[in-house]
Amino acid sequence: MLEKIDYVMTAIFTLEMLCKIIAYGFLFNGPKSYLRVSWNILDFVIVLSSLLSLNPNASANFKVLKILRILRILRPLRMVSRNKGLKVAIISLIKSLPDIFNLQMIIFFFLFLLGILHTTLFGGLFWHCSFDHLRANGSMSF
Repeated sequence: MLEKIDYVMTAIFTLEMLCKIIAYGFLFNGPKSYLRVSWNILDFVIVLSSLLSLNPNASANFKVLKILRILRILRPLRMVSRNKGLKVAIISLIKSLPDIFNLQMIIFFFLFLLGILHTTLFGGLFWHCSFDHLRANGSMSF
């Protein structure tokens, strides 16, 4: 059943790609050509990898085509190219990654300092557990 769904989805995506190529031109038809838009390049790579992975004989002979099967995971990203708000969110997330990385390094630095501080202050104090306060109240029996 999943194989049939794979064939149907590949056919739909291929038809959409062909319609866009016919409407906008492939590469040399101005700035709006199909392969001059980065989201369309992503679509092209995903559809091409799906088409190449459909042939089981070819993928058995070429290990590269097996790797291209992994690119089918990127199919949900095709929805990003259709939704303008989602596209803006993804682009802003990608542009904020260096700042997120810098913040993460600062947090790791402070955690490292606090780890050293707690090891220095509490080193050797928590090497045993004491349940004496629980036995005195009679709430815990051993």
